[in-house]
Amino acid sequence: MIHEYPWLRETYLPLQKAIEEHKNAHAFLIQGDTGIGRFILAKFLSDTFLGYEQNKTSEIKDEIIVSPLEDKKSISIDQIRSLKESLLLTSLKGKGKVGIIYPSESMTYPAANSLLKILEEPPKDTLIILITESTGKLPKTIVSRSQIINCGHPSSEDSMKWLKEKENVDWAPIISVFGNRPVLLNEMGHDHLTNKIDSLSSQITGLIDGGMKPSEISDLWKNEDIELNLRVLYSWISQYLEIKLLQKNHEQNLPNGLTRMLDKNINHESCFKLMDDIIRLRELKYTGKGLSWNLHITKLLNPLFIEMSGMKEYA
Repeated sequence: MIHEYPWLRETYLPLQKAIEEHKNAHAFLIQGDTGIGRFILAKFLSDTFLGYEQNKTSEIKDEIIVSPLEDKKSISIDQIRSLKESLLLTSLKGKGKVGIIYPSESMTYPAANSLLKILEEPPKDTLIILITESTGKLPKTIVSRSQIINCGHPSSEDSMKWLKEKENVDWAPIISVFGNRPVLLNEMGHDHLTNKIDSLSSQITGLIDGGMKPSEISDLWKNEDIELNLRVLYSWISQYLEIKLLQKNHEQNLPNGLTRMLDKNINHESCFKLMDDIIRLRELKYTGKGLSWNLHITKLLNPLFIEMSGMKEYA
């Protein structure tokens, strides 16, 4: 139930009545960070539109979910065409039909163009829900034809309380690294994330101390979730800068190597450049382009290996 997610409830309730009466926009565009429950919100909106009762598991549901097929990273034009054909069919329950596209930024250019035609002439009694991290990742023509819904973002207190109800352990160190993404963190599990943080902390400290080479870590990351590793690294560099520039209290959440660098004179612009490089690499990883990841990761980590190359201000 929506009441199990207090931060989503605040987004859902103002929309509920209009959706129940089918007086809503024909397309919703839910935007928000990964791991806060965007898909869960979309399902609640869909259930409301269709008059679906969650406790009746055998009930027929006029809902189509479009996501990248197995072993694929994009949504094809054929999938969008199939969605349109499904939406044109008569509703089994007579309460309309819903199509959920997730993540919508994974649509190919032809697929997005095909969807635009559906948005321009939506079938009667249908609702299309797109889910994205940011509207900036979608064509403006699609954004302009959708009602934008900013998915409620949990506070640290919301995240901590919700996660503790799932597993009563100390989530604070994990939230400090991954942010307030309770749904994602719960799915990945406390033990797994704790081990991931410990492992990456050791590797980053090894780089800064010169005990590990970038190429060694690149090899270790071959069979790991590179996007997740990059997210952690970005978080640590961001925390490092906050402590240095804003004189924030150090809460012992940084790798030992970065903690020792707090006493050094650092070129802050180079730190920001490293963060920009991480963002670009995450974007490239998301698009699934054929790249030499060993080379990219090695190049990215080089600054940390050479005493944060270019970041340290030498006399």
